[in-house]
Amino acid sequence: MQENKITHIAAIIPAAGQGTRLGGQTKKQFQLLAGKPLLVRTIERILRAPEIRWLVVAVPESDLDLAREILEDAIPDSVELKIAVGGKTRQISVWNAIKEVPSAARVVTIHDAARPFLDPKWISQSVELCTHFDGAIVAIPAMDTLKEVTSVDNQNGIRAEGKIKGTLSREVIWQAQTPQTFKIVTLLKAIANAQEKGLTGTDEAYLVEAIGGQVAIVKGSPNNFKITNRSEWDYTEWKLEHDQDRHRS
Repeated sequence: MQENKITHIAAIIPAAGQGTRLGGQTKKQFQLLAGKPLLVRTIERILRAPEIRWLVVAVPESDLDLAREILEDAIPDSVELKIAVGGKTRQISVWNAIKEVPSAARVVTIHDAARPFLDPKWISQSVELCTHFDGAIVAIPAMDTLKEVTSVDNQNGIRAEGKIKGTLSREVIWQAQTPQTFKIVTLLKAIANAQEKGLTGTDEAYLVEAIGGQVAIVKGSPNNFKITNRSEWDYTEWKLEHDQDRHRS
């Protein structure tokens, strides 16, 4: 039997990273991207999802005032904003943020601050799947041929990064993205289990998998990439400016 339809959810944006690979004196999430901070760009896109009622943004403790300043005018009155202190890892940031989510929220979606091109329909699709599964994540099918590699001893001047052990089937390999959406009770159990067992995951789905949770897939897009370096930043800025010019014409 399907659960009652979920109409209001919470969103968490972990934005406590240092962004060292991008470079610059300002942290990546606060750098201006086509005239607006990257964090604002991403939040404006995620808030197009009508289900979002609460938003929690986790930032470095030293940037709490800065975050409040730049987000003050970016959040509509229909959304309740809270700023949480982020941690040294994504996992800690999400844990700190989820503690700020009101008890009325049954579902939470987590999205990377450095993915400004999400499609809000993915959130709606994920929320719907949470009535059948413990959660749902956005992902894309693997397009390249994937090799499993083992280490090798480099001797006699031979330099190799590794040796192929086998080829993985692309039919069953998907590349995880965000948003990642879960029933809050499930995610809380998953994080508590990770803390108890010393598990560290690069995404929330891994933690839910570790407790036997069932997580569905929503097909995303290669455009939903995470900005990690200067070339990706420059491309994103060009795309945003190009889209703005196209809409003006």
